[in-house]
Amino acid sequence: MSAATAADAAAVQRGYTIPLVDLAEQTQRQVVVDREPGQYLGHPTTVLLEDGKTMIAVYPKGHGRGAIVMKRSSDGGRTWSRRLPTPANWGTSKEVPTIYRVVDAKGTKRLILFSGLFPIRMSLSKDDGRNWAELKPVGPFGGIVAMSSLLSLHSGPGHYMALFHDDGRFIGPDPTKNPKGFRVYKTLSDDGGLTWGRPEVVAMHPQAHLCEPGAIRSPDGKQIAVLLRENSRRLNSFAIFSDDEGTTWSEPRELPGALTGDRHTARYAPDGRLFITFRDTTLQSPTKGDWVGWVGTYDDIVRGRQGQYRVRLMKNHKGGDCAYPGLELLPDGTFVTTTYGHWTEGESPYIVSVRFTMKELDAQAWFVVEPALFLHHTAERHFIGPGAIRLASGEILMAAAWGRPPTNFDQLAAKYPVPMLYRSADGGRTWREDGQMQMPWRLSGMISDGGITFLRLQDGRLALLAHRHVKSLHGGGVPVFSTSTDDGKTWAPAQLLDHQDDVCYVMNDRMIQTASRRLVVPVACADKTLGKRYYEGARSVSRCYLSDDAGKTWRLSRGQAILQDDTRGMAEPCVAEVARGRLLMLARTGKGCIHRAWSEDGGETWTQAEPTTLVSACSSLTLKMLPDRRPIVFYNHAKPLGPGAFFPRTPLVYAVSNDHGKTWSDPIVVDDDGVEKQDRQNIYPAVCFTAEGMLVIYSTHAADPKGSFGNGGPEGWKIGGGKRCILGYPD
Repeated sequence: MSAATAADAAAVQRGYTIPLVDLAEQTQRQVVVDREPGQYLGHPTTVLLEDGKTMIAVYPKGHGRGAIVMKRSSDGGRTWSRRLPTPANWGTSKEVPTIYRVVDAKGTKRLILFSGLFPIRMSLSKDDGRNWAELKPVGPFGGIVAMSSLLSLHSGPGHYMALFHDDGRFIGPDPTKNPKGFRVYKTLSDDGGLTWGRPEVVAMHPQAHLCEPGAIRSPDGKQIAVLLRENSRRLNSFAIFSDDEGTTWSEPRELPGALTGDRHTARYAPDGRLFITFRDTTLQSPTKGDWVGWVGTYDDIVRGRQGQYRVRLMKNHKGGDCAYPGLELLPDGTFVTTTYGHWTEGESPYIVSVRFTMKELDAQAWFVVEPALFLHHTAERHFIGPGAIRLASGEILMAAAWGRPPTNFDQLAAKYPVPMLYRSADGGRTWREDGQMQMPWRLSGMISDGGITFLRLQDGRLALLAHRHVKSLHGGGVPVFSTSTDDGKTWAPAQLLDHQDDVCYVMNDRMIQTASRRLVVPVACADKTLGKRYYEGARSVSRCYLSDDAGKTWRLSRGQAILQDDTRGMAEPCVAEVARGRLLMLARTGKGCIHRAWSEDGGETWTQAEPTTLVSACSSLTLKMLPDRRPIVFYNHAKPLGPGAFFPRTPLVYAVSNDHGKTWSDPIVVDDDGVEKQDRQNIYPAVCFTAEGMLVIYSTHAADPKGSFGNGGPEGWKIGGGKRCILGYPD
C-alpha cells in the first residue's frame, strides 16, 4: 500500500475521541522492577530472550544519563534479580541505553547495547547477557537516544537498520560544523550488528522537530513505518514510510492526536492488532504526561485514523517525566511493558512493569463496534425513533418511525402507514431490509416521527408500541399497540390505547412490563391549562397508559408528573422499574437538566418532578435497566443554548446509577460527532442488550448551530441517517 495515496484522513485532530481504558489503579498488574529512595532511575529498555520468559532490563541511574543498571527476570517479568555486575565503563554512559537481539549470517546470536551522544558506543554479549564487553565507539558519529529502533532487513541474513536522531550537537565531533536542526538518521549493518555504516538522513521537517524514531513493519512485511516524536510541542507526532527496505522514504506526515507521544514502541498482538506504548504528549488529552498505550491496526496508521482505543497504563505525578518504555510479548499473549516515572507523588522516579492481554483490554474498552452509519435518510423519509429487540433465533429485529413527512401528508400516509422492518444476523453490525410490517392498518394517521418499542411479553408474544402521527393533533395522537406470535413476521391489527383521540407523544424504547405483569407506557400529553395556546413543544405533562391484561385493555394513570414553572414541562418521559412496584420516570425539560418523578404503585400516581444532575437541553433520552438491574440512561449531555432550548443535541452519552436512580455516574461519550461545530444531532437511541454488549441504534441529523430545527435546509436530509454501535457493559 502506498502511504502517499492512502492518507485519506481530513485535517488531523489535536485530541482524540476514541475510548480510553484506564489501568492506572489496577495495581495487580504492576511489578516494581527497581526502586531506590532519593535516586532517579529512568529510561529503561528491555529485551526478551529466545526462551520466551527471560527478560533483561537496562536503564540509567539519572535522567537520560548515568551509570547503566542491568536486571534480569527469568519468569516473564513477574520477579526481577538484584542489580547485576556490568563492565566498568558502563558507568560512563552519557545517554539512554538501548538493547537488542541480533543474529549474523552464520547464525551467531548476540545481544547488543548502545549508549548515545558523541560518539555512539556499543557493547556486545555472546551468552544472552551474562557477560558483556566494554562500550566501544561504532564510528565517528554520535546521536541522541541511540539506537531508538532496530529492524532486521530483507536484503540478507544479518542485515539490520538502526534509527536515531540528532539536533546538531552530536552527529559529528565538531558541533560548529554539524548540520543544524532536528534530523532522523539511519545506519546499516550487514554483519549482524558488529559494525555500522555512515549515518544517512531519513527525515526532517521545516517546522516540526522530529526525533526518537520507532519502526514497525506492515503485517505483510513489505512496508516500514516509523513513528516520530515532535519536540517543538506545537504539532502532533509524525510518521514516515518506506516501501524499499529503508532506501527511500515518504515525506513526514502528521499523525492523529491519538498517536501523539514520545518514544513509540510497538508490538503486534496475536490477533494482528498493534499495541503501541509511549509518553502522552497529545495536545488535548485527559492523560497528558502519563504513560499510555494505543490499540489499533497498521492500516489505521497508514490511513491516518485514530485507531480503536487508548490505554492509560500508569498516572505520572510530575509533568511529562515518564515513559521511555520497553515492550515485550510473551508466548501466551501477555504484554509486559516496562518504564520509569514519578509513580508516587513526591518521590524520585522508579521502574515498573505492567502486564495485560488484549482480551483484558478489550473487556474494558467502551466500544465493541464503533459508531457507524448503516442507513441513510431519503428526501421522503428520515430515520428516527428506532426500536430493536433480539429474537430467539439470535437475529436482531429493528424498525424506525420514519420522520415527519413533507408537504403531502396524505400521500405519504397512504404509502407508508407502517414502517419498514430490518433484520441483522451479526449482532447489529449490518442490516437487511425485510419489507413493511405485515400489520393491518385501519386507523387515521401513520406510524411516524415519534418512536417504536419492541418488547418481549411475559407470555412469550412480541409486542409493538408506536407513536402515531395525526395531522390534526399537532403531530401527535394516541399511540398504537400490536402483538406478534411469530417473532415479527405478521402482526395483529394495530389498536389505539385510548378510544378518545388526543394530543400524545410517545418516543422509542419506552414500554415496559413490571414484575406484576403490568404494561406501562409513558406518554407526554398537552398541558390542558394552555388551551388553544398549546403548540408542539409547549408545556407537557407526563402520564402513563397502563394495562393489567397483557394489552387487551388500557387506561390512563390517575396521577401525572408536572413541572409547571417551565416552558417545556415534563416531556418525552421514559420509565424503569428500579424495585418491585417502584418506578422511576425521567423526562426532558427546558430547565437545563433531566427531571425525575417516582411512583410507588406501578405507575398509577407520581411524585412532584425534581431535577437530576443529568445536564441536557430539551432533547432525547432513553432509560433502561441493565441486565444486572442497574438503571442506565442515554441522553445528550450538553448545556442548553438558553432557557427552554432544544439544542445542542450532541454528544450522545450514557450514565449509570448504582443506587436505583438517586445519583448518576459521570457521562460516558458514545458519539460526539458534531460537538465542535454543533452541526449534528445524535438522538433517540434504542438499546438492545446482547451477549457481547449494548447495541445502541440512533439517528443522526444536520443541526443548526443557532438552535433551530432547520436540519440543514432543503438538502439537510443528505446528512446522516441511522447509526449503530456496540458498547461493552459498564463496570
